[in-house]
Amino acid sequence: MADNLTYAISAGPVVDADVVSRVLTVVIAGEEPSERNFPGSAVDFGLLTVPQDSNVVLTLVDVDDAGNKSVPAVVEFVAVDTLPPAQPGGLGVTLVSESTDVAPESSSTDDVTG
Repeated sequence: MADNLTYAISAGPVVDADVVSRVLTVVIAGEEPSERNFPGSAVDFGLLTVPQDSNVVLTLVDVDDAGNKSVPAVVEFVAVDTLPPAQPGGLGVTLVSESTDVAPESSSTDDVTG
């Protein structure tokens, strides 16, 4: 079963004061684009959840009060799981006993087996 990965989308503030809206277009795995409109002051475009290993294309265009559109900013990536699992917890070692090593006694007679 493929996992879904969630990304936060953001951009820097607009450069020109007459920008009234920002249009974010999202294409996931070559499917039909979805378009989201935001106010001109938006820098946070919310969360995007996509299937793992899918190709994602994000396009952001600023629109001014006359309807002029900026050159698009485009980010394209493959949604790859790069997050390792959490560190295992509870690993420990406990001393349970102590003993003394005893050297074997030397024998004055040789042990001969025949």
